[in-house]
Amino acid sequence: MSNAPKILIIDDSIANLTLLEGVLATKFTVIKAQTGRQGLALAHNCHPELILLDVTMPDWDGYHTCQQIKQHPELAKIPVLFISAVHRPEHKVRAFEAGGVDYVEKPFQQKELLARINTHIELYRLRESLEKAKESAEAANRAKSQFLANMSHELRTPMNAIIGYSEMLQEETEELNMPECGDDLEKIILAGKHLLNLINDILDLSKIESGKMELHIETFDVTQLLTEIQGTIRPLLDNKSNTFHLRIINTLGTIHADLTKTRQILVNLLSNAAKFTEQGTVRLEALRKKSSEGEWLYFRITDEGIGMTPEQQKKLFQPFTQVDASTTRRFGGTGLGLTIVKKFLDMMGGNISVSSIFGKGSTFTVHLPVIVSALPQTEALPPLFEEPMNGFILVIDDDLIVRELLHSYLSELGYSVACAASGQEGLELAKKLRPDAIILDVMMPEMDGWAVLSALKNNPLLTDTPVIMTSFEENLSTGHATLEATDCLAKPVDPRRLAYLLNKYKIGEIASKNSVMVVDDNEILRDMMAEMLEEEGWRVSQAENGRVALEQLVTFQQIPALILLDLNMPEMDGFEFITHLRKNPIWEKIPVIVITAAILSAQEQARLHGYVESIFQKETYERDDLFKRIRQLLSQVPPIQLEDPQQQTVFTKQLLENLKNRSFKKPTS
Repeated sequence: MSNAPKILIIDDSIANLTLLEGVLATKFTVIKAQTGRQGLALAHNCHPELILLDVTMPDWDGYHTCQQIKQHPELAKIPVLFISAVHRPEHKVRAFEAGGVDYVEKPFQQKELLARINTHIELYRLRESLEKAKESAEAANRAKSQFLANMSHELRTPMNAIIGYSEMLQEETEELNMPECGDDLEKIILAGKHLLNLINDILDLSKIESGKMELHIETFDVTQLLTEIQGTIRPLLDNKSNTFHLRIINTLGTIHADLTKTRQILVNLLSNAAKFTEQGTVRLEALRKKSSEGEWLYFRITDEGIGMTPEQQKKLFQPFTQVDASTTRRFGGTGLGLTIVKKFLDMMGGNISVSSIFGKGSTFTVHLPVIVSALPQTEALPPLFEEPMNGFILVIDDDLIVRELLHSYLSELGYSVACAASGQEGLELAKKLRPDAIILDVMMPEMDGWAVLSALKNNPLLTDTPVIMTSFEENLSTGHATLEATDCLAKPVDPRRLAYLLNKYKIGEIASKNSVMVVDDNEILRDMMAEMLEEEGWRVSQAENGRVALEQLVTFQQIPALILLDLNMPEMDGFEFITHLRKNPIWEKIPVIVITAAILSAQEQARLHGYVESIFQKETYERDDLFKRIRQLLSQVPPIQLEDPQQQTVFTKQLLENLKNRSFKKPTS
């Protein structure tokens, strides 16, 4: 049975080893070990296709043995199947965390055990064969790239000679007044240059794929580069009677990157835009923007050409590929330009995205870090072209067409937009980008909208983010009420209804009159106050102490119009928070209402004087009076100076705990 699969059994019980050998010996080559150390040594020597591992053993137990096996690269892929009399769920979890692929309980059913073993061995062999095939394919691809690189060099030398001598002959025919020869030579030159461009593209692609393409990093002025590019592409634009608009949104400054490759990226994209547009407009917009990953340059190229369907967009960035054969016949091209753009951006740690409407045009957005390292960067990139707009909205939907439509609708309304194609991707973007609102599809694979909504509401930093659910189904009201989505939209989405909801919830207003931050270490009081404010139509964010509040002010997309502040909190109390707040010119004018359960001393009153608008303490008022005071401040009434401690209007925390009762008795004098 030399060709039979090898199975290594590791068990300290001789009886168990004998029993398992009797079950497996007819179909498998069985190797036995009584300790984890012995099993690891045998695994190195015989390289089995599956390991059966007991849990409870002296010295190394099964979990530790499995971890030791997985630490060796040559053994890590061997499937480990735990077989044990320990039935508790936590032991099974430990087995899987250690690297096991399955868990069989003793006493086992012989047929079940054999079925599981056969399945895991089959999967192991299939994975091994796929990896070998992958390695062979990669080797063939490298050989192909090397061949193309060598051939391209050999072809470029004679092609340059053909073009050079043709240009010399063209000059001579002009001097000899031989126009009929000049026209023919012009055709030769154009054809030669076209072929040379193709050879250059093949050379670039083969260099990248063979790992021979290098970055030449230098510092250069971006605005100057754009001016040069504008002159370069002018003939291409004029050829089809197109106009060109260059919009520089803010100061672009300098960038530390590969100048030649950056120029080629933009020229390739603008050339495509000019090629597919006739008597239209090609636009290039540029923006410099800071994000959590560093500083970035954003270039957006928009055309009014033929556009693309979603199916055609899937073919982009693939070598020697155009959207369809008719495009090649009508517009020409090799299908290498976008492939090279994508690969150059990958090398410089950048990215490219596309949105297109068939028959109306396309928009390509390039993201490029301001400081490019010589090594490829793998850090996630900002997925949107950001510029100062009315707010920032995240769209989560698995349907590409829906994402594009919503992106178009929201952009026209003046919002910045990011899109995610799955629930998990949406959650990651929401945590990272902290949008003003989220538009969330209900029906998605793997993680549906309700699961995403639940995760959002369980995240303290996202729980107050407005979420608008979308679905083709009509019964959205149940989930909307249960999980507290802000609102819902039926598909297909009506742009007017979408605009109405965004306006209704005042999404994205900077320093919105309806945005309030509640800072209190008491979660119950914080949630209660937030609920009451939201019932009155205000948007509420929460922080459990001054430090967290400052962090949120730094990362929020909008500044709250008012802060309700507790004084006694851990880590950073209200006094220290106010000191930091008033030192920042962006935050110094945010009105602050202090809520405290303590009677403030004269010294504490003096510390707050001129820095807060009101202190609520000790006496009781109706809830309507409290909200009236907040409305006064939110309507930008001049700051209310701190009243004399003996005369001021004050509220207690005890009052806030009972504020849901609409009225209270005032104390008698």
